[in-house]
Amino acid sequence: MTTRRDGLQPISRILENALREAGVGERLAGRAPLLQWREIAGPEIAAHVRAVDLVDGVLVLEADHGAWRQETSMLATEIVEKFNARFGEGTVSQLQWRQGAGASWLPRGRKRDQGR
Repeated sequence: MTTRRDGLQPISRILENALREAGVGERLAGRAPLLQWREIAGPEIAAHVRAVDLVDGVLVLEADHGAWRQETSMLATEIVEKFNARFGEGTVSQLQWRQGAGASWLPRGRKRDQGR
């Protein structure tokens, strides 16, 4: 888009420029694979496991239960291959679990006290 005749610019253009000047755009682009976690892992796993960070090819995950950590770990090779096929070789080289993670979060739509 170009600047309008009255000198006003669309807010999307202003935000895009501000993010680029702050260097945030590159950092956000590097985290784009995290947004694809649900699609790559599948809805069942994503309901219990979330991708929380991606640093130097290490995808950091957090699970709501140890059984889901184990299930996801067994699929690690497949998950890594899917990320690399979509975002380029080396995007993800390994999975790592956030220490101390557990029931500190629950996916949207679920209540902590459900079943009590």
